[in-house]
Amino acid sequence: IQARAAEVEAALAREQGEALVDEVELRVGDEYVESEHRVRVSARVPIQSPAELRTRREVLRAETEVAVARLEETSLERRAELCFPSVDVLVYRARGSLYDIYATRQQALLEWSEDWRSAGTINELTAARFEIESRLKLVTREPPRPPPVEVVLPVLPEVGSRPRGLVRALPLLRETVRRHHPSAALRRATAERYQALSARAESQAKPWLRFVEASYRYESGAGGDHGGGGRLAFEIPLGTRERASAGRYRALVRQEQSEEQRLVDEQVGRSLEALEALADFEARTAQWRELQALAEAAEQVADRWWRGRLARPTQVAALLDQSYAARSAVLDARE
Repeated sequence: IQARAAEVEAALAREQGEALVDEVELRVGDEYVESEHRVRVSARVPIQSPAELRTRREVLRAETEVAVARLEETSLERRAELCFPSVDVLVYRARGSLYDIYATRQQALLEWSEDWRSAGTINELTAARFEIESRLKLVTREPPRPPPVEVVLPVLPEVGSRPRGLVRALPLLRETVRRHHPSAALRRATAERYQALSARAESQAKPWLRFVEASYRYESGAGGDHGGGGRLAFEIPLGTRERASAGRYRALVRQEQSEEQRLVDEQVGRSLEALEALADFEARTAQWRELQALAEAAEQVADRWWRGRLARPTQVAALLDQSYAARSAVLDARE
């Protein structure tokens, strides 16, 4: 992002470097012939074509827009690069919290099962089967740790109270992508740059005053004389090269416009897919909230029956497994 910002700064500085008259060429001739001293001074001023200067400025302005679009595109890519690892980290934290509570209860059930086995309430076969099943679930359900990230964005959606009603109208979505997506803006700015280059090539095919020169001559001696003069130079291009360049740039304009349209169509498809996923998640808000409430109620029942020793460890464990599955389903939907 810093590199792209420096590119924009350089493009802005370059825009300030164009002027109709930007230099003066000064020539001085000094010679001695016998008793005469001759001095000739001339000043030549190159003059740019106003039409070419205007189109060159348009080219530089378009290059600045290209640099700005690249900065915005890089910024968006960086945000996306931060978004996905942030989801992984937030899901890991949430799943780790679920697992810690589940593992604590599962360990308590294992101790209860061992007490019952020692007391002869359940046989050795039942206790062994319950232990291996519990240990297997504890090992396989422990969430894997994601790679560390420097910045975690709050991107994991919560289960809201009601759907927001996302707008999914295709014409509006297409116009929004075309206006605001930086990659589309980059294609558009590049097309405008080629359009400006085409106009500059056409302006270079027109005749124009190349330079104006004023001179002064001085001769010393018996027959010394002095006087002034001037010259004008005109440039009359044949236009073959300029017309070819203009045609090439017009073709590149059409290429960038087609690339922009392709990119807009592609991004509209991706946006619709994303909006459908969000809309589906929000439309099922009541179901997610119900699952969370059922899981909480099931855990309270499991705790009460465990403390009162009102059921077998396997029965309490089965209820806790269902509660864990319900909470995991909600977390999967959020992810």
